[in-house]
Amino acid sequence: MKGTSAHCYRGAPGEAVETTSRALRVAPSRILICRPNARLGNALLLTPLIEEIETILPGAEVDILTACPAAEEIFREFSCVRTVYRLPKLGARHPLRHLLTLMRASRTRYDLIVDPCPKSWSSRFATRLLYGKFKLGFSSRQKARGCSVSIPIEQAPTHMAAYPVHLIRQGICGNRPVTSPASVPRLTIRLTAQERGFGRRKLRQLVRTDDSRPVLAVATQATGAKELSPSWWRAMLCRVQAEMPCFQVVEILSENGLPRLPEYPGYFSTRIRRVAAVINAADCFVSADSGLMHLGAATNTAVVGLFKVTQPSVYGPYGGGNRAFRADEAALPALGAEIVQRLRQGLARKAPRIHPEAALTR
Repeated sequence: MKGTSAHCYRGAPGEAVETTSRALRVAPSRILICRPNARLGNALLLTPLIEEIETILPGAEVDILTACPAAEEIFREFSCVRTVYRLPKLGARHPLRHLLTLMRASRTRYDLIVDPCPKSWSSRFATRLLYGKFKLGFSSRQKARGCSVSIPIEQAPTHMAAYPVHLIRQGICGNRPVTSPASVPRLTIRLTAQERGFGRRKLRQLVRTDDSRPVLAVATQATGAKELSPSWWRAMLCRVQAEMPCFQVVEILSENGLPRLPEYPGYFSTRIRRVAAVINAADCFVSADSGLMHLGAATNTAVVGLFKVTQPSVYGPYGGGNRAFRADEAALPALGAEIVQRLRQGLARKAPRIHPEAALTR
């Protein structure tokens, strides 16, 4: 390790680069990201890290160790992602499958293994178990050992999507700290043009009208104390409708497929990319703090995230027109005005759509 100042690497994998005492001497070509967690949101929060790797290491290949059932769909359009090793969601109930997946991952000799989470014991265990020339992770009170290159967590930003980007910038480049979420790539699953077209068609089937009226998509379900009651949602939507009577509502249903606002049309799919495509077609997406909120943040639609118990500064949607708010009775008037503003901004961003028949007459 050298003690000179660093610059950001953009060359061929394997070529030596200048580094600080905490950064790698050689740019890795084979990278494994260890995040063996089953939550949809935690998998989506890795997409800024993968985008950052593509930027600073354009010739590298990335494998991902995860337990998220939708991982293959989430990372499908990232050209650098080679293999997704998916552990069983409930590993204790499927020990043989868990072991076989780890054995598959252990066959590759990685240049770099990244543990992107400062608190997860399972990610550090997998990082220590698998073979890598270098192992990059945070050093904290919970996780002080197991990595050859450690970055102090005290210097990292607070947002869940930002600190893995900070980790890779410091570990590879040595001198590019993340100062705010604005300097971090946004969440994305890179919807294709065909998928975006599907979303537009499906949304119009759901509301049964033309393109002239704005559509507000909502995701009302969350886990435990993060959930807001159906009466709260109805009161919020009434306040929005008082200012913008023309808008239409579509409820995006969670994995149980049960609506909480049955008076509005609902959309359900087990295929995450189709759900993202429908959200992408809406003019605004309002969601409780959940995996669906992060899925909305991975689209081009403005997202309003509602937080009841968790910290918006850690989990909130960021970038573009995305905003995070505390949700309680006192916040209803301000939230109604904010959502109306996001709807209008969404309408302004979207170009008029021309039907094929109309295009032929021009």
